[in-house]
Amino acid sequence: MIPCIIALATTTQTQPLRGDALLNDLQHRAVQFFWNESHTKTGFTKDRAANNAPTDKYDVASCAAIGFALTAYPIGVERKWLARPDALERTRVTLRNLVTKYPNERGWLYHFVNWETGERVWKSEASSIDTSICLAGVLAAERYWKDPQITRDAKAFVDRIDWKWMMTDGGKKPTESIFSMGWHPESGFIESRWSGYSEEKMLYIQGYGADPTLNTAGWDLGKREHHNYKGIEIVTGGPLFIHQMSESFYPFANMRDRRGYNYWVATRNAALANRQYGIDNPQKFKGYGPDFWGLSASDSPDGYRAFGAPGWIEDNGTITPTSVVAAVTHTPKESLSFVEAIRREHPNAWGRYGFPNGYNPSRDWIDPDVIGIDLGMMLTGVENYRTGLVHRLSMSHPIAKRGYQRAGLRTVPGSNRGPLREGK
Repeated sequence: MIPCIIALATTTQTQPLRGDALLNDLQHRAVQFFWNESHTKTGFTKDRAANNAPTDKYDVASCAAIGFALTAYPIGVERKWLARPDALERTRVTLRNLVTKYPNERGWLYHFVNWETGERVWKSEASSIDTSICLAGVLAAERYWKDPQITRDAKAFVDRIDWKWMMTDGGKKPTESIFSMGWHPESGFIESRWSGYSEEKMLYIQGYGADPTLNTAGWDLGKREHHNYKGIEIVTGGPLFIHQMSESFYPFANMRDRRGYNYWVATRNAALANRQYGIDNPQKFKGYGPDFWGLSASDSPDGYRAFGAPGWIEDNGTITPTSVVAAVTHTPKESLSFVEAIRREHPNAWGRYGFPNGYNPSRDWIDPDVIGIDLGMMLTGVENYRTGLVHRLSMSHPIAKRGYQRAGLRTVPGSNRGPLREGK
């Protein structure tokens, strides 16, 4: 593999890094993950990797991790951790293989494949949201590189996606406006749909922008249940990641939609309420407090779980540190305080790629792994906080501009001050 240009600092520093230097180190380690854990022949990125060992035997890639890898390379170049010619060539290889080698159904990528062969594994679904995450990376990469080969392959990737097929269950529901979560060749379309409040905002923005004939009623029909936690009004949804996935690529600051929602406020309030729940610590887990919070979907001593609070609560004492770091765009003071505190007070919760995916002091458990999409949300969140690069790249694409317009998102100066919803 081609090494990053600048070597990482050792993990046994006498004085832990602080502030911007610590964010920089976390970003550097995340870029290293996407570089090291993407196959040199295909560009396909592992879903997870060991964090406490120099190597591992994982060989499963996810299309969502690939999308974040395509976004990580420009960040690495801009911060001079990757040589531009090497990152360009890796991007070319990845895009070419996404178009020619990665299995798909009508443009919708299978969730998991072998990272070397591209063969579908685990009978995984052709996933609507994971294809959307990959597409976001493809579009950002195309805008950054402005390379003829990348532009051609990005266009081919976009053009083959059959948006109506995934929305209407192959035409069986011609008036449907809510996307299915995916499709299995063995059983057909997944019955569950993206009809609530979750990570799917990006899916609708992309679909509306890519297919001008797509039914746009789904954005306004999506459920937006409210919950008030100690004076913090949130759109109900427990895990932090659902408030951060679309935001990794698409900004919602000082905007409202046709229903009057400001989704930047929704994301900020979700983080603040999640933190307040950690301070309240109703189940008395070890460590919880103003600088120890972050319930999201993650590994845990009891397996992979969708932890979250408040609104609906799932909690066994496991936090996801990268989710709190990713929140820095919305809660900079609280996130930076967390980052410094956990690095200082929990030195064992650290590895070659930074914080583990999950950490549970009550059970004396540290996740041995990191997960690509969580590192990706952290990496893009920090970069958007520091420079806005990923947001600028994403919003410079015509698909995003049309998608925002068709979703009814409009600029409302000062609306970040609230309320969550105007005119309710």
